[in-house]
Amino acid sequence: MFHEPPKNFLYSSYRVDAKHTDSSGTSKEGIATGFVVEGRAGEAWFITNRHVVDLDYRQATAKFNDFQLTEFSITGRRSDDSIYTFDLHPSARMFFHEDEENDVVVIEPHCVWEGVPENQRSLHWHFGKEHLADESVFKESLQPFDVVCYAGFPDQHDKLGNRPILRSGHIASDPRYDYSWDSKARGQCVAYEGFSLSGSSGSPVFAPPRGTTTMPNSRHGFLVGINAGHLPNHPSGHSGISYFYKSTVITEILARNGLA
Repeated sequence: MFHEPPKNFLYSSYRVDAKHTDSSGTSKEGIATGFVVEGRAGEAWFITNRHVVDLDYRQATAKFNDFQLTEFSITGRRSDDSIYTFDLHPSARMFFHEDEENDVVVIEPHCVWEGVPENQRSLHWHFGKEHLADESVFKESLQPFDVVCYAGFPDQHDKLGNRPILRSGHIASDPRYDYSWDSKARGQCVAYEGFSLSGSSGSPVFAPPRGTTTMPNSRHGFLVGINAGHLPNHPSGHSGISYFYKSTVITEILARNGLA
């Protein structure tokens, strides 16, 4: 179903094109990002934000409660730089965390492969389970001001080549604890200083290696989370603070549903 772990973090991100339609035929389309994680017995699972597949998710009003996901396509890039796109089958299963505040969905990549040669029916880049940060990384290794990077498809992505772009930031909250921007429990998230914009939803967030194995306070690089949004309470529309949901949310969803 997929190939070796990503040798180039930039291309571990997949472009998502989602369309939601209501009962009157009104539709809303948008671009987001996702990535692939290995589950049980080498199975592939596609990861993005819950709000990408559920337009009504956590909305303050009921204006989107009649909208349903009607189209979902995923575009990736192979190591030979060729592009491929496939549509998610309507029967593909989706799994959410038991805490609805965790804005993450794990999707079964049940695809529509009509017209695609058998030898090309695969997801190319993926993260293995060994790449995901566990609770000990957040408690002992990841620190405020650590650098993180995230690859995705905001409006500033390369539109001619349909390529993602890579941005970076610094951990802003204490990763040992869950972050809240409004004094309410907001799930297992971490704040970071960085400009996440529309289209970056679902981007993989990676903490690069720090130091070497012979240096104190060093660590390996880890996939630490899923970018979810930014705080807009600023005159310019962006506070400069974004947030991601911890990679532990992914492992908990996989484990709870017998997919790990």
